[in-house]
Amino acid sequence: MTVMLPLFCTSIYAYADNSELEYRVKSAFLFNFTKFIEWPVAEIPRSEFVMCVAGNPQLHNKLIETVGTKQNNGKPIQFTIIKHPGEAQYCQMVFLGFPERERLGDWIGAMSDLAVLTVSDEQDFINLGGMIQFVIIDGKIRFDINQSAANRSSIKMSSKLLGLARNVN
Repeated sequence: MTVMLPLFCTSIYAYADNSELEYRVKSAFLFNFTKFIEWPVAEIPRSEFVMCVAGNPQLHNKLIETVGTKQNNGKPIQFTIIKHPGEAQYCQMVFLGFPERERLGDWIGAMSDLAVLTVSDEQDFINLGGMIQFVIIDGKIRFDINQSAANRSSIKMSSKLLGLARNVN
């Protein structure tokens, strides 16, 4: 894990001066989050780690390009676009790219009983019950964490990840 920490810290200070760079940096964050999070043991073991995107096909494409063939704990990473909250049960992580507050709330509510890490860059995501929210401060991508939401889903975040967050509630 310590090998990933310098790369992760470097990503924090990358400037979000255009959408191409912004999506690349967010993709790197999403991959690096997986190194600092422990999911509960699945009843049915999975042969791959599934990263899902809902509502942002551009980020999905950049994830594939940026993360590529990297692995998570020896498992290949599968990238999937989902269109309905019920599909989230097959994911370990879901990035929600819906700007509509009500829609975000519906998705978060539908996934609240699942051991799925929820991430978004939409305003108030944390307050709606999401787990990690990207924020841009002075042109730099940072993130806030809702540790209570993660705990409810039995997702454990390392102290290193919590220490890198701008805010933890």
